[in-house]
Amino acid sequence: MTYKNNFVVVIKSNGRILRETNGEILLPFGKEYSIILKNLNSRRAVVSIDIDGKDVLDSKRIVVNANSTVELKGEKVGGSVRNRFKFIEKTDQISKYRGDRVEDGLIRVEVWFEEPYKPITYYKSSYWTYPYWTYPYWTYTDTSWDSYTSSKSDINVDTLNSMACCYSISTSSSESSSSSNSLLNCANKDGITVKGSDTKQDFKSTWVNTLELQSTVITLSLKGFKEKRVVKEPVFIKTMFICETCGSKNKSFNKFCGRCGTRLV
Repeated sequence: MTYKNNFVVVIKSNGRILRETNGEILLPFGKEYSIILKNLNSRRAVVSIDIDGKDVLDSKRIVVNANSTVELKGEKVGGSVRNRFKFIEKTDQISKYRGDRVEDGLIRVEVWFEEPYKPITYYKSSYWTYPYWTYPYWTYTDTSWDSYTSSKSDINVDTLNSMACCYSISTSSSESSSSSNSLLNCANKDGITVKGSDTKQDFKSTWVNTLELQSTVITLSLKGFKEKRVVKEPVFIKTMFICETCGSKNKSFNKFCGRCGTRLV
């Protein structure tokens, strides 16, 4: 868990919140995860998220209401999330095909809060005279609280299209937590995030008030390790699909790449 300026970011996998130590989180290769965003402030927050140096919100931002929690299951395309986040090992073949990036393994969350509420201030301006009475008239200065525009004119924000503020990851009961001792058997801890299994999470557009100019940035680093488990060979058929992550050829029967585990389109 990472807490900063009344905002919390945690990583959740297999129904559990992962421990964070000095900004580093250990996650077994091949596991799916989600990002929990918790706003402890009394004002709404607008959030952008980059994973491996890529914007995963489709050039928009999501709103986390005051004292509320949102769980992002995967990369958002348009107004929907259709595949979960999946963390895989960055092998030599992936590095050669995809290349290495400085931001690989990093989750960067940037948060803007709405400006504090300021009540409308009235002040006396002058007088005007009616034949029998003298009436003062008043003018007022409006504040950002009553405005539907944002301080950033190009901002696009989304909110969860559901009354529920949180979502849980559906996992198989056969999945078991791995021992941290297996980390010693894995020399390569570098990994990247790819498309995982199917899911459904919808967003809708909303508005925000004027945002503070100063943002809060929270960065987490995912490090991987291998679990001690048997890997089954895929069933082969004639049609081939090319993995967008490592470039491996896969039979159309496979839903995931047999080499790196990326969801096949």
